[in-house]
Amino acid sequence: GGGDVRDELLRASMRHVGKLGFTMQAVHAAGTDLGYSKAVANVLPGKEVDLIEYFLEDCRAKMNEELEERKEELGGMKIREKIATAVRIRLKLVAPYANVWPRAIYTMSQPPNVTSSLYNLHLLMDDMWYAAGDKSTDLNWYSKRMLLAGVYTSSELFLVQDSSQEFEETWHFVDRQISRVLKLGKAGSDILSFFKTIAEGGGGLGGSAGPGTRV
Repeated sequence: GGGDVRDELLRASMRHVGKLGFTMQAVHAAGTDLGYSKAVANVLPGKEVDLIEYFLEDCRAKMNEELEERKEELGGMKIREKIATAVRIRLKLVAPYANVWPRAIYTMSQPPNVTSSLYNLHLLMDDMWYAAGDKSTDLNWYSKRMLLAGVYTSSELFLVQDSSQEFEETWHFVDRQISRVLKLGKAGSDILSFFKTIAEGGGGLGGSAGPGTRV
């Protein structure tokens, strides 16, 4: 069916992405490989965005697979190490396409694609925190995901400009960012609990909020 042709075309397109980028040229080259006419590209109504989304979903699935395989190893780690591991696994999947990824980032930042881009980022953050063993549903849930989204996106931008051997500088950057964010996260959760206390009528400014509200 159409879905099978679509999946086959997207998979085959990835073989050309390293050279041609996440573009319709890569899709057309894949169509030729598979013996289809140019009209086969019609199975991708979103054009190159469909190809980028396919790659994002595939990377997330591969990251989750590896995290599952390394569950025992992750079990012995601190939260920060678990998060750093998840970020590294995910970045390593982008690394082979570092030269063409900036254009994909630009494509996904265009107004019609922003919603999809944020949705994919949201799913990725969810999976990373889940792998780290975070099951919180409080106010922190949002702040943690926003902070991690900042770490991940800035690390991805660092990676595409990194010329160090085996992206060594990127891994140092990830560690620095996570350390910075965990300090911020502590301050952020204190501020959130402070406002929560006020919202619940505890006053907040007196002793009721406790020393934990100091930032």
